[in-house]
Amino acid sequence: MWLPDLGCRLASVRAPLPPLACVQAFESAARLESFAAAAEELHLSPATVSQRIRTLETHFGVRLFERLPRSVQLTELGRAYLPAVRESLADLAGATSGLFGPVRREQLTVRTQISYATTWLAPQIDEFQQAHPDIELRLVCAVWSEALTPGEVDIDIHQGRAPWSGVNSELLHHDNAVVIHGQAHLARHGPVTSATDLASRPRVQVLGFDDVWPRILPDTTAVPEHTITVDTAVTALEIAANTDACAVIPERFARTAVRAGRVQLALKHAWPMRQAHYLLRPLEAPHHTAQARAFLRWLTDLEARSTPLGDATE
Repeated sequence: MWLPDLGCRLASVRAPLPPLACVQAFESAARLESFAAAAEELHLSPATVSQRIRTLETHFGVRLFERLPRSVQLTELGRAYLPAVRESLADLAGATSGLFGPVRREQLTVRTQISYATTWLAPQIDEFQQAHPDIELRLVCAVWSEALTPGEVDIDIHQGRAPWSGVNSELLHHDNAVVIHGQAHLARHGPVTSATDLASRPRVQVLGFDDVWPRILPDTTAVPEHTITVDTAVTALEIAANTDACAVIPERFARTAVRAGRVQLALKHAWPMRQAHYLLRPLEAPHHTAQARAFLRWLTDLEARSTPLGDATE
């Protein structure tokens, strides 16, 4: 079946870009090396395809095909033009399918701090994607971000102390801290038998977690051999895994690395942290979308199913 040619009816009026219908005919004929085969693919008559090619050649003022008895071949200019045509048509097809196709995935933007995204979400995120293949997840990491732009994110998760000014905050997770170290720590300093063993050993200090070490070592005046100060727990984790220093980080951030054998708990205890993870929302924000509610339900379920590493202590 062929359709009447409407695409190039006005092609006599020259324009910066050639008519799309003529470009499609060119690409198909070039790929199939036949006007007849292109006509069948495009559901047009061979005469219509031939006319569209002639219109394109007239538009440019050059020949794009050599007409042979049983086939057609591109001229040098036709061969030079073809890659750009193919790329442009592919881009147009992709954009059209993505915006107007039968399956449109809903995007969900989650903003959180890099340690939470890297150590807590990333190891588990495939579970959420398998359960919700229709949701396209976008993770945006912020280290000390406080500003909220309405409409910029769907879910905003931050660790700190409530309340935050100008936003609604809802408790998401309480956090406990643990002390971790790697194999290099054991090799150079020996095993940790009590908290006092840690007093003079190298340590990593995470900004914002300054209150934890005094609670682990309340009565000591010893000074650590050396201290590295960092601004993210994930950095402290990597330093502990690769040097002889020990680090205090939120227990949930240590779980994957401990269970993989990259680091181990120095003490089988966990200390409640003053900081917690909160869900932040602008005061004027509307209710969560269905996609956001699905993600938050998954987070709540993940928390309920997870087994902590250490025993909480005061």
